[in-house]
Amino acid sequence: MIYFFILSIILSYLIGEWVLHGRRLRRIPIRIHVNGTRGKSSVTRLIAAALRKNGIRTLAKTTGTQAVWILPDGREEVIRRRGPARIQEQVRMIRKAEGLKAGAVVVECMALDPFLQEASEVRMIQSTVGIITNVRPDHFEVMGNSLDEIAECLSQTIPRKGTLVAGDEKYRRFLEEEAARRGTKVISVHPDEEKAPPGRVRDNYLLAREVCSLLGYPPSLVPESLPASLAGRGEPGVLWLQREGKRIFFVDGFSANDIDSTKIIQRTVLEANHLPRPYVALLNNRADRPLRMVSFSSFLAREKMYDTILLAGDLKALAGKTIRRMNPELSILFLSSRSVKPALKEICRKIPAPEFTLVGLGNEKTMGREFSDYFLAEGKPWN
Repeated sequence: MIYFFILSIILSYLIGEWVLHGRRLRRIPIRIHVNGTRGKSSVTRLIAAALRKNGIRTLAKTTGTQAVWILPDGREEVIRRRGPARIQEQVRMIRKAEGLKAGAVVVECMALDPFLQEASEVRMIQSTVGIITNVRPDHFEVMGNSLDEIAECLSQTIPRKGTLVAGDEKYRRFLEEEAARRGTKVISVHPDEEKAPPGRVRDNYLLAREVCSLLGYPPSLVPESLPASLAGRGEPGVLWLQREGKRIFFVDGFSANDIDSTKIIQRTVLEANHLPRPYVALLNNRADRPLRMVSFSSFLAREKMYDTILLAGDLKALAGKTIRRMNPELSILFLSSRSVKPALKEICRKIPAPEFTLVGLGNEKTMGREFSDYFLAEGKPWN
C-alpha cells in the first residue's frame, strides 16, 4: 500500500511538471533547435546575436566546446554540472527562459544518440524552427556507420508542423521527405559568394541570415563574424607566439572532428595565409574515439601538405602504425607531454626550424582544449 502511495505521488509530480513545461513552451513563441555535424555553436551564437539586435529577449545555449548560457543581455554563464551532461538540461533551459521573460530560445542539440535526439526535440523543445547545418562523417560509434545513417539520426530533431532550415544540399531530398512526414516545410540554404563573407564561417552566416528572414527580421543584423571572445575555440584564424627562441604559428582545427571540415580549414585558413614552413600536424587522439583516430590517421597518411606529423593524447602507437603502413616515408614524431607548456617545449625540441606552423587536428577535448585556450590567452593574431 505504501509503495502505491509513493508511486502515485511521483506520477502526480511528473504529470504536473509535464503540464508546467508545456505552458512554459507556449509562452516562448520562438524556439530554435540547432543540429548538424559542424557549426552548431557558431550558428546558435549568430542567430542569438541577431535576435538581440532586433530587440528580442533571447536565451541561447551552446554545448560544443563549452556549455554556456548566453543571456538576453549577451553575457555568458558557464553551465555548472554535478555529473555527466544529460538532455534533461533542455527542460531546465525552458524554465530559465521563462524566468528571464525570454521571447526566444536558441539551443544547440546536445544529444548524439538518435533516440535522445528525438526525445530532446519532441519532449523538451518542440521547436518552431529546426536547423540542420550539415551532414558529415563523425561520431560513427553512436550516430551510425555511414553518412546516410548520420543523416537519419540528425533528422530526429526536425520539428513537427514547423520549419526546417537545412544547409546540406546532398541530403536535401531526404530531409524534405522526413520533414513532410512531420508536416514541416524545408528551406534549403546554398552558399552564395555575393551574400556571405569569405572564410569557413560562410555557411553558418547564411543559415543565420535565412532564419532571420524566416522570422521577419532584417538578415543584415546577423554579424558577419563573431569576435574571438564569443566565437570560442576552433574559429578561422591564425595566432602566433614566441617560445624557446622560436616563432610558432597556430591554426586551431581541434574542434573540426571530421575530415571534410578539416579540409575546409586547410583551404580557407592554412593555404590562404602563406604561413611559414614546415607545416606540423598535431593529431590529438582520444581512447573513446578509435574510429576518428583511424579516419584522421588515414587522412594524414595521404595528405601531402604536412612536413611532420606529431601524435599526441591516446592511441599514439596505433595511429603511428596506421600512418606508417599507408605511407612509410612520412616523418612521424610522438609527443609524450600531456599538458600544453611542456608539450610546446617538446615540440620546439623536435622541430629544428626557427619558425613553423602548428595545426591542431582530431579532438578538442583534453590537450586540444588546453592548446586552444593557451594560444587564445597568450598568442597574437596573425594578419
